[in-house]
Amino acid sequence: MFKPIHLIAFVSALILVALFVGCTDETNYDQRTVVYVASMNDDAPFLCDVLNQGDSLYERDGATYKTDDDYITEDFIKVVFHNKPYNNVIEPNVSALGDFLVTDYDVSFVPYGSAPVPVPPFSGRTSILVPAGELVAGYILLVPFGAKNIDPLLGIMYTPTEIMTVANITFRGHEIQTNREVTFGTGLTVNFADPLTTRSQQR
Repeated sequence: MFKPIHLIAFVSALILVALFVGCTDETNYDQRTVVYVASMNDDAPFLCDVLNQGDSLYERDGATYKTDDDYITEDFIKVVFHNKPYNNVIEPNVSALGDFLVTDYDVSFVPYGSAPVPVPPFSGRTSILVPAGELVAGYILLVPFGAKNIDPLLGIMYTPTEIMTVANITFRGHEIQTNREVTFGTGLTVNFADPLTTRSQQR
């Protein structure tokens, strides 16, 4: 049977083990630098045009919509990453210590109200090196080509319907000297629509 002093020592040891295990989760702040998204799409919401109108909006009669030159594109957005040192060990522009490599990402869309989810969740690969102490811009896929060929985006072509969403994006990567995976996320307002450009707006 444990004596009281032995029981106290045993419980204290269990607490220390629990604290040690609880502190082993790898987060952004376990790294020598903190990497985060400084801006997305130049800090502006993104309008996803579900159908490009091509070279001309109207036929030669000036009244009939021309559709045979319309086409679909997939959408990429600009992302600026910031790798910010948070201790005195890092000397930016001197060595690779603390340089971070963004390797992949997940994208999911949350619509407002009762609107349908416009794009199924998907994952993408990338390779963007963000040196310690620097801002680096890169591009990632936001709306795949295939998502515009199926409903609900296919169904809102040539209509005034708009689907308003928030895109939740989670990035993953690691310092180039380690294999410890780090995740960090951000969000972006994305509106899906098929806006028509009038003749007066076309050049």
